[in-house]
Amino acid sequence: MQPDIRVGTVASAREEGDKMMLWIDFGALLGVRRATMTLVKRYEASQLVGRQVCAVVNPQLHNASVNQVLALGMPDRSGDMVLICPDRRVPDGGKLF
Repeated sequence: MQPDIRVGTVASAREEGDKMMLWIDFGALLGVRRATMTLVKRYEASQLVGRQVCAVVNPQLHNASVNQVLALGMPDRSGDMVLICPDRRVPDGGKLF
């Protein structure tokens, strides 16, 4: 199965230990979905709300996973996660091609 990568806007975020819980709004077609990432070294929850991020919306997840989508990021030189996002605002739910 090909990964379906879409852009969405972080509707809310909450720190839980070393993890960040994100609720990402992908627009009318996909709605709000949850993702968890290790972001607390680089981002605060308040910095993420309103920011657009890219995520795989059709991931193969384990049943016990709290994730509904996989937000995408890359490690910086120190190994801290940096989110992948468009450099300009685009419509939520837009597909990467």
